[in-house]
Amino acid sequence: MKLYGLLILKPHPPGIEKDPVICCSAVNVSSFGFFQRSSAREFIVFLSRTVAKRVVLGAKTQITENGNVVYAHATLDGLVAIAVSDIEYNARVAFTLLTELMLQFQQTFRGRYESVGGKADEFLHWPHISETLEKYQKPEEVDKILRIKRDIEDTKVIMYNAIDQIIERGQKIDDLVAQSEDLGMASKTFYTQAKQTNSGCCAVM
Repeated sequence: MKLYGLLILKPHPPGIEKDPVICCSAVNVSSFGFFQRSSAREFIVFLSRTVAKRVVLGAKTQITENGNVVYAHATLDGLVAIAVSDIEYNARVAFTLLTELMLQFQQTFRGRYESVGGKADEFLHWPHISETLEKYQKPEEVDKILRIKRDIEDTKVIMYNAIDQIIERGQKIDDLVAQSEDLGMASKTFYTQAKQTNSGCCAVM
């Protein structure tokens, strides 16, 4: 049961065809082989940006992709918190984590994240996101605490069985991989080889 990454992103306003900016993030790829870690990290960023650009504001979204899951919590003011995990990770804990992480981020950085024009990725330094990633590596322990503390909000989650279902009609994940600036040539080559062996785009994960 692995939680690979937590990211908070700010998409650009409608009409601006740019990828969302990563405000801050924490990624743990230590469970992968040494030569897979770079590609795994790049795919986590790629999937997070792809999803953040397309989610419904104010909604929670869960996307399963080749044995991995992307959880997204989007606020009405345009922030998107993302968690990337393996398929065994507790969805209830993932969404509770994202809700709390988002509230803490907004309280900490209000007035500093609303406009991202001209800003580079990781423009906000927030050690708490790394601490949270470490804390939630054992969701069963955290879930016991959450059950005692309070009832978890029962919110409808928009669910997709593949990343292709959330992207625009006529587009394919293959096209986004080819165009992505988040993925290096090694990761794109790996993706192509994995696709040919029916391993899927995130076989590295």
